[in-house]
Amino acid sequence: MVLKGLYHYIKRPMVAAVLVFVILSGMALFISYQKYLINESEQQRKLNAEVSLIKERLQALIMYNYSATKSLAYIIERNGIPEDFDDIATELLDNQNYFDVVELVDSTWTITHVSPLEGNAVVGYNIGSSKSASTGAYTTVKRKDFFIAGPVKLKQGGVGIISRQPIYIDNKFHGFAAVITKLSTLFDELGINYVNDSQFEYQLSRVNGMTGEESYFIDNDLSSMQEYVVPIKISYGEWRLYIKHKEKKINSAIWFMLVGLSITLFTGWVFWYFIGMSARFNRLIKVKLESQETQLKFIHENTKKQIRKSESNLNKAQQIASIGSWELEINTEKIKWSEEMYRIFEKDPNSFQVTRKGYYAIVHPDDRDVLYETVEDAIKYNKNYQTTYRLLLDGERIKYVDEQCELLYDKNNNLIKLFGTIQDITERIISEKELLNLKNNLENIVSQRTEELNDSKEALLNLIEDINEQSIELEKEKQKAQSADLMKSAFLATMSHELRTPMNSIIGFTGILLMELAGPLNDEQKKQLSMVKESGQNLLRLINDVLDISKIEAGKLNVAYQPFNYLTSIEKTIAFLQPQIEKKQLELTTEIDQVEIVLNSDERRIEQVLINLITNAIKFSDKGVITVKVEVKDKDVITQVIDEGIGISKKDINKLFEPFIQLEDGLSRKQEGTGLGLTISKSLIEKLGGTIFVNSELGKGSNFTFTLPLKKKI
Repeated sequence: MVLKGLYHYIKRPMVAAVLVFVILSGMALFISYQKYLINESEQQRKLNAEVSLIKERLQALIMYNYSATKSLAYIIERNGIPEDFDDIATELLDNQNYFDVVELVDSTWTITHVSPLEGNAVVGYNIGSSKSASTGAYTTVKRKDFFIAGPVKLKQGGVGIISRQPIYIDNKFHGFAAVITKLSTLFDELGINYVNDSQFEYQLSRVNGMTGEESYFIDNDLSSMQEYVVPIKISYGEWRLYIKHKEKKINSAIWFMLVGLSITLFTGWVFWYFIGMSARFNRLIKVKLESQETQLKFIHENTKKQIRKSESNLNKAQQIASIGSWELEINTEKIKWSEEMYRIFEKDPNSFQVTRKGYYAIVHPDDRDVLYETVEDAIKYNKNYQTTYRLLLDGERIKYVDEQCELLYDKNNNLIKLFGTIQDITERIISEKELLNLKNNLENIVSQRTEELNDSKEALLNLIEDINEQSIELEKEKQKAQSADLMKSAFLATMSHELRTPMNSIIGFTGILLMELAGPLNDEQKKQLSMVKESGQNLLRLINDVLDISKIEAGKLNVAYQPFNYLTSIEKTIAFLQPQIEKKQLELTTEIDQVEIVLNSDERRIEQVLINLITNAIKFSDKGVITVKVEVKDKDVITQVIDEGIGISKKDINKLFEPFIQLEDGLSRKQEGTGLGLTISKSLIEKLGGTIFVNSELGKGSNFTFTLPLKKKI
């Protein structure tokens, strides 16, 4: 009866409407609240996913900066700055989208190499002059290890991060290898659109480990974001990521509530329809979340592909250099090998388990204990090492490798890992062995020849005895020849001296007659006397040349040193020879780049050389220009006498400076002369501490060049 009465009561329109309104209103409020919770959960999930992805990318980016700068620094430490630095840097920039600039800095903090050059006119810039740039640089030097500075106001403009690896050669600081990533590139690589993102607000900062000071990458107000900070601790410092959803005016759950109430008011009679609304909403949300999760997985996989691509490029570079790299974590004893390590050790990366035990098993038994002690000493005494040892492959093949290892520390100076490189040097070794074999073979040949010579010792002694007897006879003949030569030189010197006195008288009296002091002369008499005077002068020059050559051969040619103006001597010589130049209708020019040249030498003898060379140029030139060229280089004065005359053939050049030699080709015997001028000139120049030589081509002229020291050489 009670249920029947209640049924009739509910059937009343007002009661039923109120009951439906109450029930549906409660359901609407419940659904709206559930939607609110789902929205909050979804936002938090998106936020966590975004933070995790950015953190992973940031850590990967820093590790690639470390790997790139470490590899570049290693190449320079081993081989110096490569000539193809631009090619290496360009390949690095092309394959790594998150690098904008590659730099080298020398030990004076000056940027020496930059790639690309376009838009990066910073070569020669001293980073020590900038507070923002030098802070990170000094930290890198202090750590003696890789360090990232940021945010830094870049010399190229804008803000970014600078990753540096110090370069040490023989434990001496030689500069940095550095890569620069601009703020826009950094955030693009992290997948952050901090300007136009419709969902999130971002901020990235870096904390100074010593002062605790926080430096922000984006210039905006952080007062509303402090509660959203996510610390990212890595081995190179602490970074902080601020990320939160952008505020919306009305939560979508309120709209759900309003719509639910509207539906409750106008469609109460279909209240049964809303019973399953919560389940349908849950399914819809699940589908949406699954879609977003698929998208995040796609982004994650794409990032992993980029990482693998970067690792592939690094492995390629290592393969080209035949250098593999490895890491050993101290706490976990976990070892990581690069691909080139597997190639060097000839192991399959899919089947070979990298452990210290397995690693030592490949080392030659005779080198195994030494290598083990070297590694243990490095860990115990905190020191880097370099060693060469052998690998035993397939139980019989030997491979030689060179290994270098550096120790890496955390910010508390605790050893955390060993980083090393191994290079196959079996070939820089086989070559050495081949050279050793060649040396041994040569020694065997020498030993064999020595034995053969010993067998012929008696015959050789007899031959030596005969040679000694002949030498005694030759020595006697030599002494006779030397005595005769000295007598000849003395005779020539005496006769030349005795002949000069009457010749001077002949020339002098002939000159007086030509001056008509003793009476007038007719034209024929003047002609004959002029021929006598000219012949006398030629004979006197011959006598003087013979006297000089005899003094040279007797070792009695003396020179007197005193300072004089060399250019004045050249002017006097040219003026003295000017009548001969004009007579042959030649032109003489000078090329002198000095106003005054003071020589400490024998002025008379140098003028004698100039006269000989210029006279020869006049004698063997029928047309053209004679050029006297003088220049001072270092501590020597260089003089060239250049003509456009008949020239000298190559086969005759070596005969030029021999006494009493006149050449048939070029310097024809139709020309007058004794053939002593060049011999005397060569002896005088060498006596004064200089050199003389000639360049010439038949039919195209000659260039006689001699050098003299500005000051007397002691």
